[in-house]
Amino acid sequence: MKSLSRAVGALLFVSALASSGLSQTVKIDDGTPGYSLSYGLPEDLCWLNRLSVAAPTTITSVEIMFGAVPEGRPVTICVWRDLGGFGDPNQALLVSSVHAQVKNGGQQTFARYDVPPVSVNGFFFVGAVLTTNANFAPATMDPQTPNLHRAWFATGYGPGTFDPTFPGSFGVNSVATLGIQGVFMIRANGPDGPTPEVYGSAKTNSAGCTPTLTLSGSPSASAGSGFTVAAAQILNQKNGLFFYSLQGRQSVPFGGGHLLVAPPLRRSGLLNSGGSASGVDCSGSFNFDFNAWVASGVDTALVAGATVDAQFWYRDPGFLPPNAIGLTQGAHFGLAP
Repeated sequence: MKSLSRAVGALLFVSALASSGLSQTVKIDDGTPGYSLSYGLPEDLCWLNRLSVAAPTTITSVEIMFGAVPEGRPVTICVWRDLGGFGDPNQALLVSSVHAQVKNGGQQTFARYDVPPVSVNGFFFVGAVLTTNANFAPATMDPQTPNLHRAWFATGYGPGTFDPTFPGSFGVNSVATLGIQGVFMIRANGPDGPTPEVYGSAKTNSAGCTPTLTLSGSPSASAGSGFTVAAAQILNQKNGLFFYSLQGRQSVPFGGGHLLVAPPLRRSGLLNSGGSASGVDCSGSFNFDFNAWVASGVDTALVAGATVDAQFWYRDPGFLPPNAIGLTQGAHFGLAP
């Protein structure tokens, strides 16, 4: 790897991970993590993406994917305005931040942090500041997306010395100067929460099929219907349910697959997959209209701006307990008014 500078280049490493226009979510990554940036000294590391919007936009939350760093580690999540207007973080001013703790460390899934709402326009920056111990690799990158001077980093002068107010006072550098490609897995969300997307991996069922999840329509707190979460390639004639959370994503082993929704969990009534009336195949499916669920009033926390993560669960007697279940991918979306 090429060094960034004689002072810090030899101390920055990438570690392999184990296996825009105006919209609700502003991002440049393609959703596929590849490696993480680490810093070989026990001091502060700041990493950030340059994003842009075509019109004034209010940012209400930041999503970030952490690499190898312990859960609960103190971290500061930041939004910076571009004072110069040229997309250079050396001319950035901190306009919103929150002191928090690392979530989903090493899980290859995003953690969401609500930040004090702030309006941005044109170029802006989102990122994090964390004190490393010379072994952490906290800054997960998407190596497939061209850098184009959109991913940057800076370091402090010792633990607790980095002040994110004016990152340029510490010298902010493009990761491209390290001789590596990619951007950080960091995103910003508008007031309607994240743009709907499917994430994570489904559990292959006992018939050898891997369920697929699709999202159709627009999630809304007032529409009454019209946003459907659908799962195909489900075992036929099996009971299941739709469960969701307002606490974010996760990816932890569960029932031979992965639980992709952070507790506490909220659940629908019993569902049936239908499909072939006899035998065992993958002709079953689930369809859940989340807007209709919101309109039913069963969960008063489902208001405009809420972020929802959801997943289907169903019975799979082809596996021995406690793994006699099926699990789909996850759905991640925000509720518009």
